[in-house]
Amino acid sequence: MKRTFLFLYVLSIAFCLTTPLYAQQDEKEEELKVLQMFYKENDLVETATRYPKPITQVAENITVVTAEDIEAINAHTLTDILNYIPGVQVDSRGGPGSTANVFIQGSEFRHMLVMIDGVTLNNLSDNAVDFGSIPVQEIDRVEIIKGPASSSWGSSLGGVVNVITKSPDETRVFGGTASASIGDRNTGDYRGDASGKTGDLGYYLSTGKLLSDGLTPGTSFDGNNVYTKLRWDPTDTTGLIFTLGYIYGTRGGGESQVFDFSVRDDFERLFSTLTLDHSLTDKLDLHLSARGLVQNDDLFQSQFIGAPVRKYSGDEATIGGSAKLVWRKDMHNLLVGADYDNRELDYNNRELQSDTTSSGKQRLEKWAIFANDTIAVGKFSFTPGIRYDQTSSNGNFFSPSFGATYALAENTVLRASVARGFSIPPLFSTFGFGLFSLPNPGLKMEKIWSYQVGVESADLRYLWLKTTLFRHDVADVIATETVGNDSVRAVNNGRQRKQGVEVELKTLPLYNMALLAGFAFVDLSDRDTGERVTGAGRITYDIGLQYDDQRSFSGNLRGHYVGWDIDMAHNAFIWDLYLAKKLFIMDGRTIEAFFSARNLFNSSQFYFPEFMTPGRWFEGGVRFKF
Repeated sequence: MKRTFLFLYVLSIAFCLTTPLYAQQDEKEEELKVLQMFYKENDLVETATRYPKPITQVAENITVVTAEDIEAINAHTLTDILNYIPGVQVDSRGGPGSTANVFIQGSEFRHMLVMIDGVTLNNLSDNAVDFGSIPVQEIDRVEIIKGPASSSWGSSLGGVVNVITKSPDETRVFGGTASASIGDRNTGDYRGDASGKTGDLGYYLSTGKLLSDGLTPGTSFDGNNVYTKLRWDPTDTTGLIFTLGYIYGTRGGGESQVFDFSVRDDFERLFSTLTLDHSLTDKLDLHLSARGLVQNDDLFQSQFIGAPVRKYSGDEATIGGSAKLVWRKDMHNLLVGADYDNRELDYNNRELQSDTTSSGKQRLEKWAIFANDTIAVGKFSFTPGIRYDQTSSNGNFFSPSFGATYALAENTVLRASVARGFSIPPLFSTFGFGLFSLPNPGLKMEKIWSYQVGVESADLRYLWLKTTLFRHDVADVIATETVGNDSVRAVNNGRQRKQGVEVELKTLPLYNMALLAGFAFVDLSDRDTGERVTGAGRITYDIGLQYDDQRSFSGNLRGHYVGWDIDMAHNAFIWDLYLAKKLFIMDGRTIEAFFSARNLFNSSQFYFPEFMTPGRWFEGGVRFKF
């Protein structure tokens, strides 16, 4: 297997370095102009080190999805966005708004940190994220780090999904978008937003409603959302940003006649931030932020044979804040910061007919200090980082990291990184009592050492290629053990290794058409026995064909395959088609019709048979921009 990895990696590097020479100067200039469409030196990303820096200086394996990318696939929720990312496996359990589990490079869903505006969306109970309830209209971009990012963010053993929302449009006083779509099974998505700036005050407002009768049995959805971002710039050196988001609704979580269950989930999320950005000098910036989150989830589990309805309630509240100093001088871009979060979970489990109750209130308090520096020296950049986390539930942890990039050619970058990371066990595993589960207060953090090397190049004419080779060594892996006859509890049991390769490529348009492709392979094994560990997505393929005449018509054909390494799973290519046609264009206003055909060939893919992929379904709508 290691020889296979080495061969693929050497082949990718050799492919990137095979750059043809062109004699004519006009061809050379045309080529450079074309390459800028792929690879922009000024593209900035924030998530790697918590301050914007050029993507050419980012050592981590990072993927950025923009608002334009999101619109091109007529996405409804964050689940749709992540579905086409190489190295990311999505176990979606229904249509729009349904629950989904997301995995990065073979990690567990609980290992991923998901944020919006810097607010952590992972719940305290099992560290899961409700991807299906997060709307997309207010998203400016999503930055995804594959692999641990603990030296910047703390508990994030598997990776980070950072949702960055849209900022006020400073070029006008008022503008916005309104859209509506309808599809099979009374599926509808209705949304609108407005943005602008008057005086020193900028604003962005959005609202939306997503609903469906359910494209698979028991997966209906009715969700609502409102979002506000206000920015006030009293001086040239000071900015104050306030955000407020509210998401609420109800969904069917699926049903099974074979296992005799039906699930319904009522959810509510309120999050807010207040941020101060101030330039102390030309080279020193201060960033202060406060954040809050309230999440309420009521899960109702019933059986068709008339057994008591069981209700699981998880109410949690978070208050926290961060402080950062960023110093820029010559070759350095140094950040020093601190985080604090106080999170509380109130868990209740009862049978509604018999009124038996198992409940408890638990708290997770954590604080951290961190520092990193990006040092640019000629064609090299180096990024050392370190963070110290202290938790009330599982002790402390040091997370060092070191990354380097090298500009091998004008548009070719080599990357390498090594990082130590961790993941805090879910509070329910540590303290909670369930119907058949017992707590384990002695659970330890899961730990990881991660090594990644890669190359990204646009030096081949009309082609962009990125490949990454990774290895993650995990210790104190959390598994379950049987206690007595019918109970289980979480324990730290053994060590695992996740290793593999990712390859992505894009072409420039030829006759307005471009090709996208991606491949990821993950080998998961027990480091003590050497045996293969099943349960994760072992192989994923992504294929796309994009058409855009740059005037009024665009199309997007996307194919996605996940090879789940589990006996009960069914693996198949799922093909989706997205079309858009501008009907009216005048004075910055457009009216656009769009159409989606999902699962074109009615294929069947699932992780569990009880949660099958929806069959072929269609959707159409209109979008008005003003």
